[in-house]
Amino acid sequence: MVHPFFDPAQAAAFNELALKRDSTFELKYFGFHGLALTSRIILVVSGAKFTNVIPTDWAAEKTLTPFGVVPLLKEISVDGKITINVAESDAIDRYLAKKFGMAGDNAFEETVINSYLNNSIGMILQIYLKVFAVRDPALKAEAKEQLSNGPIPTWIKFFEQHLSDNGSNGHLVGNKITLPDIKTAHLVDIINVVKEGTITEESHPSLMKVKTTLDSIPALKAWRATDEYKAFSEFNLQHLGFA
Repeated sequence: MVHPFFDPAQAAAFNELALKRDSTFELKYFGFHGLALTSRIILVVSGAKFTNVIPTDWAAEKTLTPFGVVPLLKEISVDGKITINVAESDAIDRYLAKKFGMAGDNAFEETVINSYLNNSIGMILQIYLKVFAVRDPALKAEAKEQLSNGPIPTWIKFFEQHLSDNGSNGHLVGNKITLPDIKTAHLVDIINVVKEGTITEESHPSLMKVKTTLDSIPALKAWRATDEYKAFSEFNLQHLGFA
């Protein structure tokens, strides 16, 4: 039996809602940032109406998901008559980015955006798997050292150059926020957790410009001041070592 998320009968509903920006959204994920962070930021800065849904009985809910994992996105039309669902964080991020104008204005921009995005995702996964998912302090310290002497400087070098080539305007593509800008800002934060002071305004101004540009968005600043966001950050700090 085809899983409801992947039923081709949804095609018409997807095609209709993909063009709409007045939907209501429910983003199901646990009570921390993790894999839902980027999707939450897209929804916040786009002014979308959304609710963070925290699983209350994950053992039971897990059996209903396509892969036994979250996040999951539910989109409901403004009249409440159409509902669609999207699984997997990267698919959710890209779906929302395209809906809210963060995936490029043409085929060239979309391809460049995906190139930047995939590279940063690879770097983030390395750090999470080798550092934040490791409990042994000695192994964690060793991984930090290896990353700080190889993959991280390489990523920094290329992204600082690409951002400079785009005018150091706080964006990787064009002059407005796109999906890899959000990933880049997040990556700046976690790289500085791996080794404090690695990326600063003095050492890498173009990368820091991406972060400060995103951080200055009023809607995002307002959300970060909420009790909900602070609770997510506190969980992150306790369990991963960074907020």
